[in-house]
Amino acid sequence: MNELQEKVALVTGGGRGIGRAIALALAQTGCNVAVLARTQGEIEQVTAEIQATGRRSFAIRSDLSDGKAITHAFAAITEELGPIAILVNNAGVVEPIGSIQTIDPDAWAQAIDINLIAAFRWMHACLPMMLERGWGRIINISTGAATGTGMENSSAYSTSKAGLEMLTRNSAAELRETGVTVNAVHPGAVDTAMQAHIRGLPIEQVGQQIYDRFKGLYEQGTLLEPSQPARLVVNLLRGESTGKIVSIYDQQGQELLKQ
Repeated sequence: MNELQEKVALVTGGGRGIGRAIALALAQTGCNVAVLARTQGEIEQVTAEIQATGRRSFAIRSDLSDGKAITHAFAAITEELGPIAILVNNAGVVEPIGSIQTIDPDAWAQAIDINLIAAFRWMHACLPMMLERGWGRIINISTGAATGTGMENSSAYSTSKAGLEMLTRNSAAELRETGVTVNAVHPGAVDTAMQAHIRGLPIEQVGQQIYDRFKGLYEQGTLLEPSQPARLVVNLLRGESTGKIVSIYDQQGQELLKQ
């Protein structure tokens, strides 16, 4: 039995990288997929690829730092595809990068809006439909930077993702035994535009430790392909686990990759 067949899924940040791979993987499982991001050309291309598989898809451009834009996008998606049963909060920004005393506070706050508050807004919007039907799946894409002391010179990114993980655990506890699960995923070091962006910044801005790590992963050829975390996400969506923070590198993550 394919539990995901004909379910409507929304992937934020679905125009490229990990989000694009997740959207395509969900379509392959039989989902109808809404693809949301800021770049119209990218989401239209992903939507066309999904539609070529015979699934329904909807491209919608939206600013995740704007609560009213999210409300509008939610209404448009549900009108076009129907109730959202699967939500993948993948969209995120790594900027501003720099030391706390040099970065713009407004840019810092905007990163929190996009990486954390927008995820909450989407959960808040989708949950009534999920609870009414007694089935829903929410996955928040986090990062290893949410643990320990975070990623050097990336306090907004690290802080917002740590908050996203607490939102994941807290909401999973609230929603236990409702049929709605909430989990988060650490996708690992993936070959994406974000990785390339960080590698291109000056050492003094990103910090020597992060620069060396990201450059080393690239030069050693050890970056993951986006299709790998996408497969993990789809297999996690099939199960009943909730309140988990799953890393692609840990035992549960590796088992999900093998399914």
